[in-house]
Amino acid sequence: MTNRRNFFVASLLALALWASACQAQSWPQRPMRLIVPFAPGGTTDALGRVFAHALGDRLGQQVVVENRPGGGGTLGAESAARATPDGYTLLLGSAEAFGMTEGMRKRLPYDPDRDLVPVVMVARAPNVFIVHPSVPAASVKELVAYAKANPGKLRYGSPGVGSNPHLIGELFGHRFNIQLVHVPYKGGGAGIADVVSGQIEMLVTGIATAAARIKAGQVRPIVNTGAARSPLIPEVPVMAEAGVNDFVLGALFGVFVPAGTPREPIERLLRDIPVVTRSPDFAKRVIDVGQEVTEPLAGEAFARVMRAEAARWRELATMAGVKEE
Repeated sequence: MTNRRNFFVASLLALALWASACQAQSWPQRPMRLIVPFAPGGTTDALGRVFAHALGDRLGQQVVVENRPGGGGTLGAESAARATPDGYTLLLGSAEAFGMTEGMRKRLPYDPDRDLVPVVMVARAPNVFIVHPSVPAASVKELVAYAKANPGKLRYGSPGVGSNPHLIGELFGHRFNIQLVHVPYKGGGAGIADVVSGQIEMLVTGIATAAARIKAGQVRPIVNTGAARSPLIPEVPVMAEAGVNDFVLGALFGVFVPAGTPREPIERLLRDIPVVTRSPDFAKRVIDVGQEVTEPLAGEAFARVMRAEAARWRELATMAGVKEE
């Protein structure tokens, strides 16, 4: 009788442990989608695909990239904010999702502080200024001189109104008192074709988007907005080397989920994303797409950084007199 009772108790304990293990591993049970708020072929898209592959391997489920371009990154953020908060929709967002100009923030159809939950910061992306070979400039000094001699004739493309590259271009124009004409696209990949063909004279874009075109001689690089030269385009100087101080600018990227997402997937992401981003293989792949891995700040620490970053850009945009088209 005693043996039978012990067997019964042991069976119940084993069943409880099994149920607990199943519950702990209940997410994810199916593929997830990672919303990338820019078009295929650009910097954010490249990072999104590297990250989705690495995260999927870590979680044991496929993470599918879904491009939702438009609005300088805000249409994709809105899609994520409106998604069912079940843990199966992630957003690869940046400060654009918080509204980087005051006017844009006021018009956002969602409240970034209320509708999106910052999870973990992933990477930082500097930009590069490139021009069509017909532009007689190979340095910042020569570019500024050309723009001053030809006011209103230097058109530059960006991934969209209110995007990081858009504001970098406007701030550059403000810094040197030159008149640039902004041409918005739905992603860096779209603008690259037009600067190669000469439809526009200049593009501010991600390094990975431009690297192959630079190496092929289809466009001429002017300057890198990062703090250090990129291994992808080591010949291109950064702003400080070009004599422009206090102009280290780029985008911070991280993972967000819709507000109301259950605690279980958030806690799993908080545990697993830092493991992914600290992997040497992941870091190499991120460098290969022209970016750099950041310290994986999580939760409220990440939220504070993103709010501060968006506020900083709004202040700079106001100072530069940025007008939204």
